[in-house]
Amino acid sequence: MNRTFKHIAFASTLLIAAPHAMGSLLTGGNFADNCSIADWEQYGNVAISGTPGNCAAILSVDDVVDFETELSQALALSSGIDYLLNVDFSIDTTTTDPTLDDVFSISLLNQDFDFIELFSTDILAAQNFSESLTIAATELASYANQDWSLSFFLFDGADFDDNQSSVSIAFASLDAVATDVPEPSSLALLVLGCAGILGRKKRFFTRINNNISANQTRGGHNQ
Repeated sequence: MNRTFKHIAFASTLLIAAPHAMGSLLTGGNFADNCSIADWEQYGNVAISGTPGNCAAILSVDDVVDFETELSQALALSSGIDYLLNVDFSIDTTTTDPTLDDVFSISLLNQDFDFIELFSTDILAAQNFSESLTIAATELASYANQDWSLSFFLFDGADFDDNQSSVSIAFASLDAVATDVPEPSSLALLVLGCAGILGRKKRFFTRINNNISANQTRGGHNQ
């Protein structure tokens, strides 16, 4: 019987601890539909381009005036929770000089100037990306300052290579991944199933006890 209760407890734990993604923590991250970057901090050459349903936030560097560009947003992250960042974007460059490449990175920055680099790539040619980037709670907890911002950063490797590069971000979503609380219907099914198992075991042991008692009675009569 004790083993049955252990199995029931284990099944309940699996049901309750199933992971699920919560709502996005970013505001205005659907650039393709919103056609706006008003909810984001902007530095350097940042713009919005396109028509509703096909817009993108554009970061660009031209090696002379704008050698670095950033699009960022402050975050409210909770301790003990993992996060998943989904980003759809494309990169492009003139690649006039392939010696010193421009670089695009996605990072978390805090007020102590600590940073966690989530993604980085040299811009060598036109390319599309659809990235799912995990932010672990254990990594966040290793920093004293928890005032984080998400940063999309485009940097020109040198101001004399004449490369002109750009990054077009269509979509960005940051979701907290937490433990799931089962719906009442799921709990009810679990309880009913456990009750059925317990009832069947109880009837089984009752029949065994009755058979033992009957055999003992017949054995006494035979003596």
